[in-house]
Amino acid sequence: MLMPTKHIKTENALIGVGAEVLALLEREKTVSTLFRDLQDWRRDNELPTIHFDWFLLSLDFLFSVKAIRFEAGILKKMNQ
Repeated sequence: MLMPTKHIKTENALIGVGAEVLALLEREKTVSTLFRDLQDWRRDNELPTIHFDWFLLSLDFLFSVKAIRFEAGILKKMNQ
């Protein structure tokens, strides 16, 4: 679930989704904007879209490893 295995592809594992989220978070965004951007990016790259709950789990993971922060309704990378 967190890491890819022989049954879970990298693009579906939380660490893979988290990497995609970080790549799309080049500037501050709301949760809904980031989710829409992620779905568009995955569609453009011919990857299956993900459910919102899986997206939120990836945000939880990134928050727990201190890669992102949430302030006043806005998501930011920690180094921004």
